[in-house]
Amino acid sequence: MERLTRLVLRGALLALSLVCFGAKADALRQVFLVQNSGWMEPFYLDPSSGFKPLVSQLAATAAGNGEVVIGAFNQADSQHASPQWTYRGPGTHAKLGDSVNALQLARKASGAYADTDFKQALLAAIQTGLEGRQGIIWIVTNNKNSPNNSRDTQVRNREFYDMLHNESVITRIAAFPQKMPVKSSNFSANGLMIYALAYGDNAGVALEQVLAQPALSSLLKDDRVRLKPLTQAAVRFIPTGVRDTPDVSATLAPDQQTLVLDIDVDSSPKTAVVVGRFENQFNPYQIHSAKVALNLDIPGEALQSSLSMQSLRDLEPGARSEELEIQLQLPPLPSQWSSEVLFSSGYQRAGAIEIRLDDQQLRISQQFIARMNELFPDDALPDVFIPSSEASSSATRLPIVLQVNYPLGPVLLLLALLVMALLGSLLAVTLLAGKKPVTVLVEGVARQIPLKPFASASVYDDRQNKVATVKRGLFGPSLETLGGDVAVRLK
Repeated sequence: MERLTRLVLRGALLALSLVCFGAKADALRQVFLVQNSGWMEPFYLDPSSGFKPLVSQLAATAAGNGEVVIGAFNQADSQHASPQWTYRGPGTHAKLGDSVNALQLARKASGAYADTDFKQALLAAIQTGLEGRQGIIWIVTNNKNSPNNSRDTQVRNREFYDMLHNESVITRIAAFPQKMPVKSSNFSANGLMIYALAYGDNAGVALEQVLAQPALSSLLKDDRVRLKPLTQAAVRFIPTGVRDTPDVSATLAPDQQTLVLDIDVDSSPKTAVVVGRFENQFNPYQIHSAKVALNLDIPGEALQSSLSMQSLRDLEPGARSEELEIQLQLPPLPSQWSSEVLFSSGYQRAGAIEIRLDDQQLRISQQFIARMNELFPDDALPDVFIPSSEASSSATRLPIVLQVNYPLGPVLLLLALLVMALLGSLLAVTLLAGKKPVTVLVEGVARQIPLKPFASASVYDDRQNKVATVKRGLFGPSLETLGGDVAVRLK
């Protein structure tokens, strides 16, 4: 059975890669599996339940104009299918909400409420809902997985959760605990869980884009926990200052991830000592212990870096470490007079700080366990929250930008020289453009001779004898006479 499951998961994705290579992440389909087995009774029957409105809003917000498939799931048997597909279309269509409002609790042929099989529903979502293509699968559930109403649900849950963690085609998993007190004649519940799974590499990117939507964060109360991957982006760096380098400053870019170093150029070599803290991004996991290593990666440069902190211990989700120092040897900077600097709006050099956590030991936060106990009293914490054995190390790539600020004096001087050269050119053009009349007196009679700059013309008397040559130079006309009795001069 396990081998068949792997073949289904990987085979569908392989078939897709052969026909849909390069598909855009934002075009991926989203499937919403909504549990309707017996354990969900109070969510369907409590008149004050906000369950169905939440599902409708979630699907519409997450997908927008993208394609949505909705299916109610429990456990299929010979009498009824599961999931029951109720809607396929854009997330903005009114029929989406109608299909969710029409969902009902499922029953077996005996009349008893249907059981639940998570694995069966997930495989059906991949094969039928996604049609074997990459996409995003949402599961809205009360966390009770009870195939054939088995009492040994913990073993079945472990199998399902191992599949989620270990199958590489499931690239990302996020979960959202949601408080929702409901009550029916048979059961009561305090909340439910919403899982978001990415099936395929492109789907992992697309899921991050979907979860980054402010409207989705508002709807789900920004209560996301990350279950997979736990080998990437463990921490982010929060700069608090720069030490012993007065002409270097450190800030975070608007994305709150990229470290920006502003450098004022002078003739001295630069080694920046950036002070800051690491923040744990592995909600809901405490980084119980880990060895820390750092490397500065700027393409085309072999630069040195060092870190004052050697290990992390007992860092809670969202908490920040003790203050640490990152020492960065800055690369040689180009001359201000180089074309790279003069003919651009600014000079930047981009790269990344790579942080590696080895011997990484993660523990579920006690605060999260308390929250789960509140939402699901008397239920064991689902094993899906137990960190995978593959989460023994992680790599975090923090973008860094070196923003170089050159003094304005040389730039202003160059600008002034360019302005003067332009004005001189305009003056020369004005002086040289067109003919200008030169007045010559021959025996007291004025004659107008038009001349271009640096041109010359002969001057004749009344008997048409040449008596002089007039020239127009840069600073005015000049006259060369041939001698004789004829009086010739410039007026």
